[in-house]
Amino acid sequence: MFRIGRILASSLAATVVAGTAMAGLLVAPAQAAETDPTSEVGTASSGGGGCTKKAVGNARNKGDIFHSNAAFNHVGIYYTTKTIVEAPGTGAKSKSVTASTLKKCGPIYKMYVDTKQANRDKAANHAYNKFRDLPYDKNFFDNKDNSNGKLNCSELVWKAYKHGAGIDLDSNGGEGVYPDNIKDHKKTVVYATIK
Repeated sequence: MFRIGRILASSLAATVVAGTAMAGLLVAPAQAAETDPTSEVGTASSGGGGCTKKAVGNARNKGDIFHSNAAFNHVGIYYTTKTIVEAPGTGAKSKSVTASTLKKCGPIYKMYVDTKQANRDKAANHAYNKFRDLPYDKNFFDNKDNSNGKLNCSELVWKAYKHGAGIDLDSNGGEGVYPDNIKDHKKTVVYATIK
């Protein structure tokens, strides 16, 4: 069933033929995580989902990105090599979490953006300073241009690089950016896969 969900989500992202209501059902990431309210950097739980979740773990560089597969794909950006900023899903606010406690369905791809480390640092800082504690945005169809004060996972990562470092990570250039658009961009380079 999860494989069918992945195929449908991928197909929807590529063709964009369904209405907004259908997008909310097929494209919005379903993984939610819990934050430790006493800390600026929380911990995350694996939650439900029907898969064996694995720890995302640490990155090589600040500004690296992770992409996880499940019924709905998901991305996040590393603020430090041990801290991730993400928009976990419906009903949860964007936040920073410890990478070793964040668990997602595999395969999980870790990637860097092919640019100077200074640009990766700018994107990571932008995500951490501007994009935490915001409500979740269910709208993926035009998430690049909206300014509604909400974020979904790919919108957070895309805006961190676009507004923080001037790099557009949308591989197909459409009005909406999806997790696979970021993973498939020519500037993102996968260096580790967790299955």
